[in-house]
Amino acid sequence: MSLFGSLSSGVSGLLAQGESISVISDNLANVNTIGYKNTRTLFDQQVTSAGLSGTVYNSGGVGTEFQRFQSAQGAFLSTQSSTDLSLSGNGFFVVVDSNEISNDTSYFYSRAGAFNENNLGFLTTPTGQNLLGWRTESDGTITNIQNPAPVELQSVGSSARATAELDLGMNLTATETLRNWDTTTQTFAQNIDAILVDPGDQTTGADTVTDVRLFDSEGGARDVSIAFSKRNNNMWDWVMYTAGSNVTTDINGAAPAGAAANTIIGQGEIRFNTNGSLKMVTGENINIDWSGGVDQGSLDINFGDYTGGFSFDTATGVGALDPTTRFSQGVLDISIDENDPGAPVTVGGTYGFANLGLQGSGLYRIQVSDPAAGIYSVDIENSPTNRILEFANGVTMSVAAGFDVTTWAGGTMDVPVTAVAQKDKGAGTDGVLQFSSGYNVLFSNQDGFGSGTLAAVNVDQEGFVIGSFTNGESKKLWKVVVAVFQDPAELEPVGQNLLRETDASGRPLYKQAGVGGTATVVSGSLEQSTVDIANEFSNMIVAQRAFQASSTIISTVDQMLNELLQLR
Repeated sequence: MSLFGSLSSGVSGLLAQGESISVISDNLANVNTIGYKNTRTLFDQQVTSAGLSGTVYNSGGVGTEFQRFQSAQGAFLSTQSSTDLSLSGNGFFVVVDSNEISNDTSYFYSRAGAFNENNLGFLTTPTGQNLLGWRTESDGTITNIQNPAPVELQSVGSSARATAELDLGMNLTATETLRNWDTTTQTFAQNIDAILVDPGDQTTGADTVTDVRLFDSEGGARDVSIAFSKRNNNMWDWVMYTAGSNVTTDINGAAPAGAAANTIIGQGEIRFNTNGSLKMVTGENINIDWSGGVDQGSLDINFGDYTGGFSFDTATGVGALDPTTRFSQGVLDISIDENDPGAPVTVGGTYGFANLGLQGSGLYRIQVSDPAAGIYSVDIENSPTNRILEFANGVTMSVAAGFDVTTWAGGTMDVPVTAVAQKDKGAGTDGVLQFSSGYNVLFSNQDGFGSGTLAAVNVDQEGFVIGSFTNGESKKLWKVVVAVFQDPAELEPVGQNLLRETDASGRPLYKQAGVGGTATVVSGSLEQSTVDIANEFSNMIVAQRAFQASSTIISTVDQMLNELLQLR
């Protein structure tokens, strides 16, 4: 029997339970500490030995170990600051104690993401440590992954960018009638010029006009418009124009007629399939000679993907369909629908158009022959009106009021044997469409902008710090570094919600958020403490009773020793 061993065991119990109370009190004190991870006390039996006969017992006492639940996930507390960040999953924010990285820089790790921009533009903790990140291109490409740096926003700006692409989505009304094209006294170009005198006029103007704002290379805003005019079933002309003061030359290289004159800077044709989807477009790529000494603009107009298909090559016209005289003889357009049930099996080839003259019915007969030797005809009146001649083989010919059926001599025109290829997916339904509903601009998006300054920042779940600028641009600026450790429970707390690496924790591995099991970033929130008050109170009661029991051991042993001292 060893009374002094028992006394030592009681003392170790007091010490161990005192340590436990210290841990519990620390947990309770940090119940509202952002990113705090609760710690628990683990008790272990001290070394004891028994006699070989098993009749002698030597008390050893109790020791303590401490375990921090560093990998436990805390609940999220929503805040009003977009730079308040939480991590959902495995990892830590990396912060440093200086604005510039050097050999003397100290690195710390934390789950407390209460960051704010300081007077120098750096994202810092409340105690002044700088958040570490990788600088990125606007598309999110990391520029130097080997050298992360403190996230800095003050020097970030948005330089001007010239418009290079315009995406247009709208509906052109399929039931629109042909406008009054003047084929007797004006050329096609003069008709277009007449439309642009007052594009909005319901009689002489375009069928519909949509306005767009583009930007030049210096960020200057340039207002342009696109006018649409129907010329045949499923066929429209489009013209982009702007004030003469905006450009030095028009589409043909000529000087504008005046500062206020509507000047053509782009032009083409749009053709649709019979189901309203886009078939093909011409003139999509244009160069614009902006005024004011800025660079020439190069613009791609995206009317949407299109199905592709066959169409007549107007340059191959012969006779009355010669490209130099066709319009003046009243022929506005000739189209082919290769999907028509009566269309020739071989669409490509030469098509002949003939005027068979006055028939017994009092009507004039226009005939077309196709490459498959099919012959089709349409009878029309001698009437000075806009008309569309629809042949049973899918050919459509639109004629103006100036078309003189009594004298028109006919001719030939070719359809190339190779169809126009589809664009992108080829559905023809994601841009400009032609349905019977009213005119409606669905979207008009261009990629240019003027210069701007940073107005706000946000952080997405991949850790990208995204800047929103006064010019409407948004781009990725930085990507937050997330550090992971082999044994995060062995990180050393150093105060101010910071941790430091140790030999036992292992070296940090810098990773991108959301990659390979790394935590994702939650913006506008803070990770709450993982302390459970009810559980801590329960542990406190147990520790208190255990402390009392250990003190009772000491009192009892003391009495027993006192009895020994009283022996005579």
